[in-house]
Amino acid sequence: MQALGVLVVDQHPVVRYALSSLLEARGAWTAEAAASDEAWNTIKRSRPGVVVLELNLDDGTTGIDLCQQVKAMDDAPRVVVFTGDASPSAVVAAIAAGADSFLHKSVGSAELVDAVERTHGGQRMWMLGKSDRRDIDIRSVTSDVLPAITRREEQVLSLVLRRYTNEEIADELSLAPQTIKNQVSSALRKLGVSGRRELFRKYSRQPGVATAARS
Repeated sequence: MQALGVLVVDQHPVVRYALSSLLEARGAWTAEAAASDEAWNTIKRSRPGVVVLELNLDDGTTGIDLCQQVKAMDDAPRVVVFTGDASPSAVVAAIAAGADSFLHKSVGSAELVDAVERTHGGQRMWMLGKSDRRDIDIRSVTSDVLPAITRREEQVLSLVLRRYTNEEIADELSLAPQTIKNQVSSALRKLGVSGRRELFRKYSRQPGVATAARS
């Protein structure tokens, strides 16, 4: 069987080296890039099976732009967003850009390698980190990345991603339950999913992985 190829895109050389070493120890071949142009050229030349991508890159561009560019390719590689930013806006933007998986940098090395391999196999991994759900500051969410989604919808969606019920969201935001139901439906529709079940099926957690989302 041909070895899995992984491109590691991160502005920090030590992070690139560490990830490459972990993946190579599992039999993968790896390449590295610090910026979007370098990563894009490597992808076209080497055709890796998976791109592990930080959101903040060395040339000042965002990993979201590169993710969108990669996922628009024919026979596109899988994209794993591996970042220290697990804010609601970052998660929503990654989902909308077509990322196959989203991993916070607090995950362990074994979890990371397993997630890369599972993502290559077609599974979607969603590991938001080991923080409590209260660590999300919904006031920090902006609509700059996804203008089609309103600020209120992003606030609501940030709580959906933490697996709040509609009733809990209504209580958190001091809004009527019917208003929340309408906002949730609108936000999910704009993400191209029919409901919570489809959202969590696409971005499911694996057993034993500590995340901020509730079962």
